[in-house]
Amino acid sequence: MLTKIYDRGSYFCAPLKIGEEVIGIIAAWFKEETKFFPEEISLFVTYANTLSIIIHNLRLFEANAEKIRQLTILQDAVSEMNASHFLDNHILEILVRSALGIADSEKVLVYFLDVEKNRCLVNDGSKIFIDNRQEWEERIGPTIIREAIETDAIIARQASSAGASSRPFFPGCLSEIALPLKVRDKFKGALYLAKKSGDYSADQINVLDILVKNAATSYDNAIMHSVLSLEAKSLKTEVEKLKEREDILLGFHDILGKSKKMISLFHVIEEVAGHNTNILIQGESGTGKELIARAIHRQSNRNSSPFVDINCAAIPGTLLESELFGYEAGAFTDARKRKIGLLEHASGGTMLLDELGEMNIHLQAKFLRMLEDGYIRRVGGRENIPIDVRFIFSTNKDLGRMVAEGSFREDLYYRVSVVPITLPPLRERIEDLQLLADHYVEEFNKKFRKKVKGFTEEAAGILMAYPWPGNVRELKNIIERIMILHKDGAMITEKSLPAEMKATTHQEKFRIQIDQFLPQLSPEGMDFTLVMESITNDIKRKVIENALEISGENKTAAARRLGISRYKLIREQKKINNHIR
Repeated sequence: MLTKIYDRGSYFCAPLKIGEEVIGIIAAWFKEETKFFPEEISLFVTYANTLSIIIHNLRLFEANAEKIRQLTILQDAVSEMNASHFLDNHILEILVRSALGIADSEKVLVYFLDVEKNRCLVNDGSKIFIDNRQEWEERIGPTIIREAIETDAIIARQASSAGASSRPFFPGCLSEIALPLKVRDKFKGALYLAKKSGDYSADQINVLDILVKNAATSYDNAIMHSVLSLEAKSLKTEVEKLKEREDILLGFHDILGKSKKMISLFHVIEEVAGHNTNILIQGESGTGKELIARAIHRQSNRNSSPFVDINCAAIPGTLLESELFGYEAGAFTDARKRKIGLLEHASGGTMLLDELGEMNIHLQAKFLRMLEDGYIRRVGGRENIPIDVRFIFSTNKDLGRMVAEGSFREDLYYRVSVVPITLPPLRERIEDLQLLADHYVEEFNKKFRKKVKGFTEEAAGILMAYPWPGNVRELKNIIERIMILHKDGAMITEKSLPAEMKATTHQEKFRIQIDQFLPQLSPEGMDFTLVMESITNDIKRKVIENALEISGENKTAAARRLGISRYKLIREQKKINNHIR
């Protein structure tokens, strides 16, 4: 505290201090000479101290307000960057705009090098342009931009510092800062800011560092989004293709199958469905010939017209003609009124003639004439009636052999078999068995309101080993029988399967192929007794080997399976080995 008394007046002053730092003074001056009392001086000092605190708080408030402003800009920038999912220049635009808001500068730019494409993207705040990499590398030369990229560190050159080691990128700018911007190994570059006077504060540099790192993360996310978008587009295309081929992959309407033979069959159906050519479906009973015929009809351009089917084996030959062609009133006894035949009913649609091989020779001739001329004549009638029918024929017989035997017309055979389709028996597409079995379990669960959980591993093994002479029809009937009697909620075990199925499977499992022993019977001069002994020993050896394999090479367990003692099993093995030697 300083007090002075002059001829023309008096004054006193006190320092304004924050800690030990003097930030100013406060003084009071009086025109007259005045003597100051200690109480007045003490009060003035208190006032000076209070004013110092107020000034300090104002400075803190201004600093905090600036920090809040910078952080608000940062928050808005990060939100906007995170919302940008595309590999365009939007993220770089946000970066430049936000950097200028955080730290006021005369010059700002983003230098961003695309390593893979060997080109650089430059944003100078007013425009974005793509330029030649070599030209820009020459321009940035030995500046802090290059130093920041090479060291992957923030490089600052402040106006208050002297002796800068690198030339400024923009002449006349005394303060400049470069912050590295790197995205994996794909992009590398820097954010550069410069101004002619004043330093960049530590707070500004820290906030800019956070901003640049978020820009790198957002750009990385945009890269991933671009990759995932391409993959998603590819997957969408693939899904659309799969949906188009859904019938092929999972079944064709009511036909289930994923084996190679069935997939090939579905392809054939798709190819022939759109044509009006005659189709001959061949296959064993129970393979689903009618289902295939209906599938072809549904896939054809006739699917809005009738599908008519008739089993040639179910109707006697004389009645079959009337069913197909119809008849006029009075054509025969009891023909009191005209009857429209199935061929007329099917006109415009599709007709399936099942068991074609059962059609008699007389009717075959009339049917052939109808196929050639495209019209029919009812029994007892004279009018030619045009029909438009797509024919599908099916049979479980060998029509080629019947032609050779004379029981089927050769000319009709060639007319009906324009496109032959052969359905594989279930035993030849065993890969589909589990799919079919699960489908029928689910079907009968709904029908009988049960929750049977499917087949155990052992039961499924028996299903796979069974030869299925009745094909899919037999499988469906057996599963329906099992489901009726089976306990709700339980799995189908080996005990639930029909005895004949288990017996057949057991025989197949242990059946010995005698054919492999037949060559031993042919050499001249061989003793029949020796041949039979050799065959017997081979059979014994195979049976014992099979029992040991099933029993995990445990001789006691194998002997128990064979119904003999362990001692006898060992003795039989020795006999067989001695015979081989």
